[in-house]
Amino acid sequence: MRSCCSNDVDAYGIPEDYWGELVEEAARELKEAAKAYPNKEKVLFHLYKAFEKAGKHITVLIGFYRFYFYQSDLLQSIYWGRLCMEETAKKLRINENWMDLTEDQIEMLKCADNPLVDLYLRAFHAVAYLLGRAGNKEEALKMLQLLTKIDVTSQIGASRLANILKGEDNQ
Repeated sequence: MRSCCSNDVDAYGIPEDYWGELVEEAARELKEAAKAYPNKEKVLFHLYKAFEKAGKHITVLIGFYRFYFYQSDLLQSIYWGRLCMEETAKKLRINENWMDLTEDQIEMLKCADNPLVDLYLRAFHAVAYLLGRAGNKEEALKMLQLLTKIDVTSQIGASRLANILKGEDNQ
C-alpha cells in the first residue's frame, strides 16, 4: 500500500492513486448516465459505453452497482458488488474470492487504514446484505461471520446485520 497519494480524486473523493485514473471518455459517459436518469435505457447505454472505455475501473463498477441497487435489482446489484470486491481485492493484492482469504490477508484488512480497504469491506457488507435480501441467508451469514472477524471495531455493522438475518436483533 502506498504511504502517500496524489491530490487527484475521482467522483467519489478517493485518490486516483488507489485505483488509477479514469479515462476522460469514460468519465464523460458516467456524467451522461447521471444526466439521463430516470431514463433507464439511456443510463445503461452510457454506463456500458463507460465500461467499454474503462473496463473494470472501480468507478464504473460502482456506477453499475448503484444503478441496479436503486432499481431494486438484487441479482444485478450482487453481480456488480462482487465485481467491486474482486477488483478492489486485486488492487489490495489479496485473494479475489473472499472464501480464499488467508489469515495474513485478514490481519492486513483488520489493521490497514486505506480507502481501498474501506471500499472492499463496504462492498463485502453490501453483497452480504443483498444476498440476505435475495434469500441466500447461508452465504450472507458466512460472509458476515468473516466480516465480523475483520471489522473488530464494528464500524461496518456486520454483527448487527448477521443478528437481523438470524432474527435475533432486538433494536
